[in-house]
Amino acid sequence: GRRAGGHGGAVTVYRWGILATGNIASSMAEALRLVPDAELRAVASRRQASADRFARRWNIPVAYGAHDALLADPEIDIVYVATPNALHKENVLAALAAGKHVLCEKPLTTSVEDTMLCAEAARSAGLFLMEAMWTAFFPAMIEARALIADGAIGHPRHLSASFVSFRDPKQHPNLFDPALGGGATLDLGVYPLAAAILLGGPIDRVSASVLRGASGVDEMVAMSAVHESGVLSQLSFGFRVDMPVAVRVTGDLGVLEIPSDFHRPETLRLRRGAEEEEMALPALGNGYAHEAIEVQRCIAAGATESAIWPPRLSADIARLLEHVD
Repeated sequence: GRRAGGHGGAVTVYRWGILATGNIASSMAEALRLVPDAELRAVASRRQASADRFARRWNIPVAYGAHDALLADPEIDIVYVATPNALHKENVLAALAAGKHVLCEKPLTTSVEDTMLCAEAARSAGLFLMEAMWTAFFPAMIEARALIADGAIGHPRHLSASFVSFRDPKQHPNLFDPALGGGATLDLGVYPLAAAILLGGPIDRVSASVLRGASGVDEMVAMSAVHESGVLSQLSFGFRVDMPVAVRVTGDLGVLEIPSDFHRPETLRLRRGAEEEEMALPALGNGYAHEAIEVQRCIAAGATESAIWPPRLSADIARLLEHVD
């Protein structure tokens, strides 16, 4: 980052560049406005016209018609990779090779080996790398983890997490196309697994039952997971119906719930005996600011990974999702 003078001494400004111009890139462009000491300096697309359009929309000073041009810009400190999944590995490695810190959209790469390769490249370059698992950084998720760690529900014994949302094949043809990496596991599976790991700790083993649709992709999945801590998780993800996107952790003294939208959690419910408490923990803006704040905090501390969501957890989830076949 560069030092900017001002009242109360120098402030480090982190200059961000965004790779790609899709929906998720727009969400991050919007979120960075709420991140202290962040400056969105450049965007890159494979076509100059789309980079220009995105830059105008989000008031970004520099627009590049090639990814390499953004990576070569000495004025960029952090690159947010929002390209299609299959390109993540090459984009991450290229950004690290260019000396940039990286926040990469989920999944970090499409395989366990590639994820570990990227993590190793970041470590050896002394640069920061994180998968954009935004859920992990919401105030509500941080508080849920703290409550469980403090024994608010006693010893956790059972966890259920469900992300089953109806998807119409006509509206979302890519989700039903095996060639485009379709299927519920790749689209939604990461969320229940992430919630299970964040709230129940590391997972020892999983098994899954799968229902496939006409195109051959997995449309409904039920997974059970046994955690190292002795928690049993039941996780569901799928496209065929709408269900509450909720998490419940049951301990021997009580129950902690994220009753809705646990992937962007803003409410917690704690029940102990006859007592019930509901906690509102709103997110900043659209919620993507929290992971960007964590990136800057880690870089300021000289860390190459986040203790909350290190690449090892990204690799663990990729490894567990490979069990869905």
